[in-house]
Amino acid sequence: MLDINRLRNDFNTVTKRIQSRGKEFPALDQFKSLDTQWRKITTEIQTLNTERNVYTEQVAKFMKDKKADEANKIKIKVQGVKEKISALEAQVKTLDQDLDLVLHSIPNVPHESVQLGKDEKDNKEIRAWGKITKSKFKQIPHWEIAEKRDFVDFQRAVKISGSRFTIYRKDGAKLIRALQSFTLDTNIEAGFIEMLPPVVLNATTLIGTGQLPKFEEDLFKLTTNQYLSPTAEVQLTSFYGNEILAEKSLPIWLTANTACFRSEAGSAGKDTKGVIRQHQFYKTEMVMITKPKDSYASLEKMVTNAEGILQKLNLPYRTILLCTGDQGFSAAKTYDIEVWLPSYGAYKEISSCSNCEDFQARNLMMRYKDEETGKNIYPHTLNGSGLAIDRLWAAVVENYQQENGTIKIPDALKKYFDGKEFI
Repeated sequence: MLDINRLRNDFNTVTKRIQSRGKEFPALDQFKSLDTQWRKITTEIQTLNTERNVYTEQVAKFMKDKKADEANKIKIKVQGVKEKISALEAQVKTLDQDLDLVLHSIPNVPHESVQLGKDEKDNKEIRAWGKITKSKFKQIPHWEIAEKRDFVDFQRAVKISGSRFTIYRKDGAKLIRALQSFTLDTNIEAGFIEMLPPVVLNATTLIGTGQLPKFEEDLFKLTTNQYLSPTAEVQLTSFYGNEILAEKSLPIWLTANTACFRSEAGSAGKDTKGVIRQHQFYKTEMVMITKPKDSYASLEKMVTNAEGILQKLNLPYRTILLCTGDQGFSAAKTYDIEVWLPSYGAYKEISSCSNCEDFQARNLMMRYKDEETGKNIYPHTLNGSGLAIDRLWAAVVENYQQENGTIKIPDALKKYFDGKEFI
């Protein structure tokens, strides 16, 4: 959620920057209208409070002078003013609720370093790493290799759960586990604290990180009015919600590998084969909580760490900076990292690293006490995939496939396979 005072004091500038996302945001006009009403009514309340104070002083004076009749007349006026104030305060309470709802529908302001653009076509490639080599034999997609090697069972997954679910088997399941461990181990070596949070969430937590109300159609809702987690970003970022942290505790770096769940609303026909787009998937997440002055340097560290995982696995990738029209609701700046998948003949997203500034911290009422001023300050929160495990699995299977149908185990993963060379 944006700082309401930022919107009030610099509405035109903030609105222009938000509209650079290339979409219509009627909540901005709604905010302006509601806030105008709020200001008008609160001014009236202030005026009436001043009037009430004057009357109260007059009553005291008349009572001191033993002029009860005059005092009673003023008391009637005081009562009338009180009733007016009470009615207006009820209106303000309703407006506060409406403003809060509207504020939760307004996205974050893109950082000034984010270039203007409408969609992914306007994103900027920052760098590419690794050499894409043409195989001497015909490479086949990961879903075909996996079925031939008995690494997965798509049909029984459909029987048990439905479409867009996968059952990993044998060395296929072991490869998933190896990648989960490898990504966690890499993050821990970089300084992240390992967490293992629940995947059932309440609505308040999802509102805090910006998934609700904007993206409710993409969530799996339970009959208990709870939700399945779409990303461990939610749990890790919310961990310190409604708390005041000590300044010396920052920065805080957290990581977790969890199952994640998304309904993939609007994705009919997209990536229907394989494990690229599923309802249940696995992801190792990174979250950073930092002082505002440190957040953009921290974003670069997060991206470097995610890239380092791909470099250790010797998987070609590229890093792109998202334009204003392509970045997420809560993000002020986002880098996407895309890994090379031979089956697509293209790069596919495997990590998205974002700085949300104080957008999420305000929702969550997460603050830290500044040692110099004693003031409570909203920290900046950052999140990023380190990495999306199923997509990383597909990248390893495809890029390391051999002509005889086996998969060469990347050197970085051999310790998880007791030194085996192939699966």
